[in-house]
Amino acid sequence: MAELRRLVRRRAPSDSTVVLEGLRTLSEALTAGLQPSVVAIAEPAADDSAVKDALARLAPGAETLVLSHRAFHSVAPTPTPQPVLALIHKPECELPEMLSPDDLVLVLMGVSDPGNTGTIIRTAEACAACCVVVVGGADPWAPKAVRASAGSVLRVPVVQADDALAALRTLRTAGAAIVAADPHHGERHDAGVLAAGRGAVALVFGSESHGLDPSLRELADGRVRIPMAGRAESLNVAMAATLLAFEYRR
Repeated sequence: MAELRRLVRRRAPSDSTVVLEGLRTLSEALTAGLQPSVVAIAEPAADDSAVKDALARLAPGAETLVLSHRAFHSVAPTPTPQPVLALIHKPECELPEMLSPDDLVLVLMGVSDPGNTGTIIRTAEACAACCVVVVGGADPWAPKAVRASAGSVLRVPVVQADDALAALRTLRTAGAAIVAADPHHGERHDAGVLAAGRGAVALVFGSESHGLDPSLRELADGRVRIPMAGRAESLNVAMAATLLAFEYRR
C-alpha cells in the first residue's frame, strides 16, 4: 500500500512505472498491448461486469488488489477518483532515425502544465503525428497529463529527451525541417512555412511563460505564428499546437 501510494501521489518523472486511472484507460492500455503489473479496485466496483471483463484480459502475473472505499481514497490521486487504478511499465521510445515526407513531429520544450502536455499528445494522435518529443517541463506520464491525453499517450510514441539541441539535430538528420512557434517574429501560419511540399516537419513549442530559448529559435529552419485579430498576445500552447498541426495537415 505504501509503495502504491508513493507511485500514485509522488511519482517522479524518472520512475519507470506509470499510473493509469479509470476502467476506460485500463481497457485502452490493454488494447494497446500494455499489461499492468498491479490493478487496484475500489470494493464497490469489484462486482461490476465491465471491471470483471477487463480483469479477465490481464496477464497471469498481474496482481489485483480490492481495496475498501477508505483505503482506495487514501491512494487515489484525486478527491473524487475513478474506482480503478493500474500500474504499467512506461513505454520506452526513441527519436526516429528516418522520417517520411509527410511525417509530423510535435516537440515540447519546457511546456510546464501537464494538462497542456496531455492535450498536445491528444492532438498528435488526432492529426496523425508520428511522435511527440518532450524535453523538460511536465512529465507526459503524470496522472493529469495522461487524463488530458484521453488515452492518446498509450498509442502515440512519446520520446522524453534530455538534450534539446541534440534532439533537434537528430530530427533534422532524420529528414525533418525544424519549424519553431514564434508568436512575435514568425511567418503567418498560412504563408507557406507549413506547406505540404516542405516535407517532414518538426513543430517546436516553448514554455507557456517564456517561449523558446533563443538558441533553439536560431537553430530552426523556419518560424511560424498565428496572427491575433484581437488584443491577446498569444494563444494557449495546446491550442496553438492544435491549430498549427492541423494547418500542416491541411
